[in-house]
Amino acid sequence: MDLLVITQAFFMLGFVAMAAGTLYFVLERGDLKPEHRIAATYAGIITFIAAIMYWIMTDIVGFFDQSAGEIGATMPYRYIDWLLTTPLLLVEFGLIVAIAGAATKGFVSRLVIADIIMIVTGYLGEVGMEGEVSTIVWFVISSLAWLYIVYAVFQVKLDGMPAYAASAVKIMRRFVMFGWAIYPIGTATEEFMKLSGADVSGAVAIAAIVYVIADVLNKVGFGMVAVSAAKKA
Repeated sequence: MDLLVITQAFFMLGFVAMAAGTLYFVLERGDLKPEHRIAATYAGIITFIAAIMYWIMTDIVGFFDQSAGEIGATMPYRYIDWLLTTPLLLVEFGLIVAIAGAATKGFVSRLVIADIIMIVTGYLGEVGMEGEVSTIVWFVISSLAWLYIVYAVFQVKLDGMPAYAASAVKIMRRFVMFGWAIYPIGTATEEFMKLSGADVSGAVAIAAIVYVIADVLNKVGFGMVAVSAAKKA
């Protein structure tokens, strides 16, 4: 099967998964205590934004018109998605930490600032010319911002937390550490393939498929963990 057709199908699957996640979080919201419904609200907003962006990207890659399809043109929309949703994911992490009774003063703000730096510099690196020093510098700054976020979430003390909250925090940490690692690895691999003279369209398509899988796992999975913890609170 043609790689473009596979990529088109994955973009549609991304939309369907995000839309289904939004419906799930809306339904789950009614099962939470009023003071904890904000966790499901954030989770639903995150997947709703992602669903809209994936619908746009599905059209761009030509799912509805098989004669069309430019995968690389989806890149700006992918970054708009991340710029809006990844800070909300970190706010959601802060909510679960707060529900567990841990101090969060200034914690979420630092995470969000680092996240915005990570996304903006990642975009600047990706739109830059392959192999240029500035492109490498932007990529390094973006990676360092992500490493700071990983460091910060692992500084949250689990001592004294209820078991359900400690378990949720541990899982959400893994999402940030391992799930988010897919993005810099994917970008670095794509840029390396371009520099080595490999098929650029193939590299872009493979990276796009990986990003779709990572987005669904990180957004829907992260939200499910948060809502589950809020239910047990």
